[in-house]
Amino acid sequence: MSFAQFMKESGQLLTGVILGAVLTIGGLAMAGKLQPPGDPEALVALAQTVDVTDKKVDIMLERGDVAGAIEALESLRKTPWPSRERGGDAAVQLRHDAYGRLLQLRLDNPTVDPKTDAQLLELANEGLDGKAWEQLDSNPFTAHLLALRGEVLERLGRDDDALLIYEQALDLNRDLLDELLGGAR
Repeated sequence: MSFAQFMKESGQLLTGVILGAVLTIGGLAMAGKLQPPGDPEALVALAQTVDVTDKKVDIMLERGDVAGAIEALESLRKTPWPSRERGGDAAVQLRHDAYGRLLQLRLDNPTVDPKTDAQLLELANEGLDGKAWEQLDSNPFTAHLLALRGEVLERLGRDDDALLIYEQALDLNRDLLDELLGGAR
């Protein structure tokens, strides 16, 4: 399984898990690991919107309609995203998943609705919302979006900045691996 396939399947799994958790007893503060949403309904609405968009994108990609998939994700991007206070950490992670998927599609398909590397960097920065991602627990979506930001920085010739971002993404992935291995003992 490729990294991209892993990230796609993980994204779909997280969307389902988040939606299920939120609907089950208010998410139990996401098992004590995530900042709970201040407005659980906002998180539920967002999770449902992301889930529907993910399914739509999957169908379009199966049909070879990359332009339609990008358009669907761009439409999701324009959706008002709840703040961390309103939607909790899960809303931020869903944002990182959606932006990461959009950025990955744009990087993999540069001739479909072409964007400059500077525009791609703006997309990554918008998705990360400054340094707000640093407040989150380690998660695969933030790590993926950071790694993609590093790829864009590298394309822009900003190798030192890219290296720093790659290291941050690797740190998140190491933390996740440590959690998995710690739980397997």
